[in-house]
Amino acid sequence: MNSVFVRVITVLISFFVIFTVGSQLYLNVKNKYETETALSYSSATKETFYGIFICDERPIKYSGTGAVSYMVPDGSKVANNSVVASIYGSDDDIEVNTRIERLESEIALLEKAQSPGTTETAQPEFMSSLIDEKYQNIATRLAKKDISDISKERDDFLSLMSIYRIVIGEEKDYDQRLDMLYEQLNILKGRQHSPVHEVTVDSTGYFVSYTDGYEDELNTSNISELDLDRIESIIHTEKTGGKGSGRNDIGKLINGYDWKMVGIIDNSDAVYTAGDTVKLRFASTSDTVTAKIELITDTKDPEKSIVQIGCEQLTFDLVRHRVEHVDMILHDYEGIRVPRNALRFNGDNDKGVYIVLGQRIMFKKINVIFECDEYLLSGITADPSYLSIYDEIVLSGVDTNKYLEGLEAQETVTTAAVEENIPVYTSAAKQEDEDPSDETDTDEEDGDKDEDEDEPEETSEEGPESDEDPAERLE
Repeated sequence: MNSVFVRVITVLISFFVIFTVGSQLYLNVKNKYETETALSYSSATKETFYGIFICDERPIKYSGTGAVSYMVPDGSKVANNSVVASIYGSDDDIEVNTRIERLESEIALLEKAQSPGTTETAQPEFMSSLIDEKYQNIATRLAKKDISDISKERDDFLSLMSIYRIVIGEEKDYDQRLDMLYEQLNILKGRQHSPVHEVTVDSTGYFVSYTDGYEDELNTSNISELDLDRIESIIHTEKTGGKGSGRNDIGKLINGYDWKMVGIIDNSDAVYTAGDTVKLRFASTSDTVTAKIELITDTKDPEKSIVQIGCEQLTFDLVRHRVEHVDMILHDYEGIRVPRNALRFNGDNDKGVYIVLGQRIMFKKINVIFECDEYLLSGITADPSYLSIYDEIVLSGVDTNKYLEGLEAQETVTTAAVEENIPVYTSAAKQEDEDPSDETDTDEEDGDKDEDEDEPEETSEEGPESDEDPAERLE
């Protein structure tokens, strides 16, 4: 008796497992929706052109002989009567001074590294993390071709490594190395000579160690005189070698951080207008600056307009070139990318998309912040009724028209959903107002088709309390 009971139970369990696995396989095969994962995406209106830097600047001249050694870096602010350059008798004198500076820097680094106040408080794990961080910072800057202040980054890295070696016991001290460095330093100081002349400036400004010959022609007072031919001529000259510095010029002084740029763009579609705030990205630097379009002048060629831009951000990299390859970005949008063919409307005429949630589909609204022929961008929000990142957007496989017809008729499910086994959501409010006779008619119409299939579950009258209020899925 027990044996028969066990066999019956075993058979029932086997049928249950087979039925469960089979139904899941059927649903997986039946509900084959073409989908795309919702991801963050950025889009911008961009114009690429060659721009000419223009600012108020004045050449610094020296008519004597000798080798020039600059005392301040490019882009640094200098005060009245500041020494910006020293003149030495030969290049060898400058090389001696450079080597002395390097030796003094290394000596200071090693003395700090072996100082008891430094090594006694340093922990190996903490020092190791600082070294990794500094290394990654240097590697990132080199990858971006940002070499400003790279020597300081290198010295900081070497300092950390020197301290770490003492902390972990690889080095006891650096006395032997320091003795050798001091010996070299004393020899070089015996060969050191004083400069024969010092070049000073008679006003405040921002120093640049080169000139290009356009300092007198290109300034903010005569920028309006630049026509299409002259702009194209300057760009061509600078791209093919440059005009060359003026006679006896050893640098220049820029009055203030304000600068302007002129270039030629295609504005035949009137995308850009005076007063627009734009972002500028340059080919020679990773810096991005914010600027404003001050003037757009049309020419006889409808595809060539002269654009004048103003900016108040001046950096070391921006003063190295007269002509720069630049991207001018007007509208920089970031949101969730939605393919245009996935766009749908629900019963309330809300714009949105269908997404797959497990074995079900549901409608989510989108907040369009940008659109083009291929896609739209939906604003990123925490509202669960709107599309979220990593949702699976349905591109095809949903009969939207019949779905909306079912909502308008206040049906629990549409005939198309039953035939295609497409799960559909309706709001709880609409379910409460449904006519029982309509539901009966629907069941009768589908009865002949589903004689051998399980009866669909009735939709619960108590929907979840949320903005979506999804009904139960048709099994």
